[in-house]
Amino acid sequence: MNRILVNHKNFSEVLAVAGLVVLADCLDSPITRCRFTPRNAVFCSDEVFRSRVFQFEHPDYDGLLQRISALQIAKDGDAAVLTEHANEVVTLDWFNLGGGFIGDKGNFSKADKLQFVKLHHMAFAELALGATDGDLFALAMDTGQTNYLTNMNLKKNYVDAGGTYDSSDTQIFAREFLLIIGLQNWRLMMTSLVNEGCALYGIPTSWTTPMGFVAALVGGGECERLQATVKGFGKDGLVLATATEIASEISQTSEAFQQ
Repeated sequence: MNRILVNHKNFSEVLAVAGLVVLADCLDSPITRCRFTPRNAVFCSDEVFRSRVFQFEHPDYDGLLQRISALQIAKDGDAAVLTEHANEVVTLDWFNLGGGFIGDKGNFSKADKLQFVKLHHMAFAELALGATDGDLFALAMDTGQTNYLTNMNLKKNYVDAGGTYDSSDTQIFAREFLLIIGLQNWRLMMTSLVNEGCALYGIPTSWTTPMGFVAALVGGGECERLQATVKGFGKDGLVLATATEIASEISQTSEAFQQ
């Protein structure tokens, strides 16, 4: 059994889980079944409390992480294309389609998107294989380069008045590469969140397939439902806020998380 500790009230972490599910499927190495289970909150190395465990079955999780880490990334027009052995795996172009971005839109619009994707992939490759005891989403490294996804980490880190970022923005989390995949597939949810200020999502609480996970994410099936919101910051910036639980349908028969 594989597991990842998740802050389920951070919509970006749930989207990162979704990114992992999608990427595994695109690599023809799908997760067979998965669910979220509650546990006592854990204070993780990134100083975030996490109280949900993403449990999932996969025939070779370590091998999957290695394959993701070895992906090649190249430019195709305005898109970034992920390939394995010259075969296309995923095309990323959400950052060119407008809407759905939480952060400093002005600076991000001028950023090199290929380098943006490569930076986060590099951090994932450096950190993911060293993850232990479900701590993948807490792992981060300082790259000395701007993290344009920082405002999806529930923190206000940039100095908007000066148009610059403070030093904490150079920390890149391993999970953010998976988030980039999730943002490609759930761009409409992100656009709704940005335009309307809120969006509903769900996490499956009983064993389900990847398709069942996708259904739960948009609030279908047996799931725990939450509402994500954003707050304005500075002139044009947005910050992801902590989600609120709007219904609790956590399965009473879920197995307890094993220490």
